[in-house]
Amino acid sequence: MKQRQNLRAATLLATAALALLGGTFGAGAANAATVSPQVIGGEPAPSTPWEVQLVFQQGGTATFGCTGEQLNASWVITARHCVDGTTAMNVYHSNSTTNRGPATAADRLYSAPAGDIALVHLRTPKSLASYAQLDLGYSPRSSGTGTILGYGNRANSVPTTGLYQATVSLTGSSTDAYRGIAQHVTGVSGASNHGDSGGALVVNGRVVGVCSTGDVADPGANTHAGSNYAVLPQSASWIRSTAGV
Repeated sequence: MKQRQNLRAATLLATAALALLGGTFGAGAANAATVSPQVIGGEPAPSTPWEVQLVFQQGGTATFGCTGEQLNASWVITARHCVDGTTAMNVYHSNSTTNRGPATAADRLYSAPAGDIALVHLRTPKSLASYAQLDLGYSPRSSGTGTILGYGNRANSVPTTGLYQATVSLTGSSTDAYRGIAQHVTGVSGASNHGDSGGALVVNGRVVGVCSTGDVADPGANTHAGSNYAVLPQSASWIRSTAGV
């Protein structure tokens, strides 16, 4: 996958005025969509307040989408390739993609020092009923299962109407889009596809990684396809000091 620049912080200007509607949300073009998996198969997820939608521009007028996990009232974690080159971003707190509700503008984006990991700062704090719980001591595993969550296209590029989840097998250590450490997974009840970078991999009730790349460019409807989730511990101290978790 394409490599991008090292640690940086971007300040977004005038994002509050951007609705970021329409465009190519979930499409297979530009940075985020090129390496951003989505859930194929699986099942509708229960209400998950902390699993948020990110809709953004990376230059020009087209819009793109990623998933993020809100950590507290002011911070969201996602994939680094969702913020590299991004010029405006809005965060939506509905689990519905057809009725996203009001937008909360992001005003600062930060790329992690290691791995395909980023933090998004909300211009206006947004209190939620619950926040993502992280496991910052996790190591990639070659056995066991986890749960992936994400928005966007489903099998064969069919748009979803909301948040989906699927069970995956944990199948060893791999590499993410920035040559960082990743957990490789293969689908059990569903798998990853284009359009949902930054979505959570949950093991034992805690988020251990964010979605980075798929093993193939287009898994179509293969619910057993493999993908790679950037594991959070490689930038644990940075996450703690930046987001205060």
